[in-house]
Amino acid sequence: MKKVLLSNLLLISVFSFAQVGINTPNPQGIFHVDSKNNNNETGTPTAVQQADDFIITSNGSIAVGTTVPDASAILELNVNELATGSKKGFLAPRLSLSSRLDTSTIPNPAIGLLVYNLGEVSTFNYDGYVFWNGTEWRALNGSSLADGTLGAITCNGITLVPSTYIAGTPFNGTMNVPYTGGNGGMYPDQTIGPINGLTATLSSGNFANGAGTLSYSITGTPTISSPATTTFSLNIGGKTCAATVGEGDGIAPGDLVYFRTNAISANIEGSGGDNGTQDIGWLSYYQRDLPVIGGKLRLDGYFSDKADGEGTVSFNPRLVNISDNPVRFYFSVLTTVNNYNTANIVLPKNSWVNLDDGIYNGHGENNTTSSPTVAPGAGKTSVGQRNTEVVTLDLSVDDKWYRVYYYPIIDNMNTTNTSDDVRRIFLSIQRLY
Repeated sequence: MKKVLLSNLLLISVFSFAQVGINTPNPQGIFHVDSKNNNNETGTPTAVQQADDFIITSNGSIAVGTTVPDASAILELNVNELATGSKKGFLAPRLSLSSRLDTSTIPNPAIGLLVYNLGEVSTFNYDGYVFWNGTEWRALNGSSLADGTLGAITCNGITLVPSTYIAGTPFNGTMNVPYTGGNGGMYPDQTIGPINGLTATLSSGNFANGAGTLSYSITGTPTISSPATTTFSLNIGGKTCAATVGEGDGIAPGDLVYFRTNAISANIEGSGGDNGTQDIGWLSYYQRDLPVIGGKLRLDGYFSDKADGEGTVSFNPRLVNISDNPVRFYFSVLTTVNNYNTANIVLPKNSWVNLDDGIYNGHGENNTTSSPTVAPGAGKTSVGQRNTEVVTLDLSVDDKWYRVYYYPIIDNMNTTNTSDDVRRIFLSIQRLY
């Protein structure tokens, strides 16, 4: 009896520590299945032989397609040795959740639980892998699956890159739409147009939490040329906006742009004509690249007289409508002498408006470095003479607010001879809203 008991104990011990092999006399782990029964009877199977194997190792790792799972993996699915055309993937549980907060379809989901949502329920039509983060189901990249909402679209901050287009020439650009108050939720694909031959498209995605920018692809062959504009009616995140683009290079809120003209003779005076390409009094006659506000209003001016005195009224700052349509705007001008303003003014194409009744712009003291008129240690007694007047322009057009400074100077070229005097006009433009 003792011998029988001892034999049974020995058998139990052997079986307790044995490796189990199915279709193989040479198991490589605690439990090893060689589906095709193609492994060697001794030694380690080749990678090709392992392609159909299933194994549980002594440390509890599980592998399919290999007998040596990666040390960092509790489960490895390896299809490297399967032939192209015969490879296979991992198929997760597929189901339809009723919402991103659904805890009824799968009761008490564990944090990190992964499923494929079929999107067959009208209340939650997202189609793709989702995981439970302890509070809600989220997309595999961690983004929220809530409906996206916005606080506001910054409609007057929309830009187009490139900023202009030409009729009949294929266009491919990007319309950047800034917004605030995003909730991190999803927004769908959008296609708007074609309008004037151009179509705006937006791929689905997620709003930022807070401020962000949407990038619409603008493609097509335009039927008009800049600065004629194209307006896309946006409706996204619960907000709407008339996105107008194509007017030309814009200035973003807060941006500050500087410009200085070439040297222009101070002895030029116009004859009062209105056409800048014919009358030599126009600033744009000499400076073809003057700044344009909103792609519509050129910052220009007119030399009404020679600038050959200390208090000469010789320059009129002007706004010129260079667009193909009437432009409605508001402006207020403050100079170092007086001020002017107007509202709801509408300029037809090629029309202009004076910003002032003529500013003081003369050569001033006409001093030279070799012959200063103020003795060493003496005070300047002529301060306040009307030598140079500075213009500050506040302009509102297309719901945008700009502040512009005209600072015209007369350079006497360090001589007292006025025949060589030149004008230079400095401009600065800031977008305030």
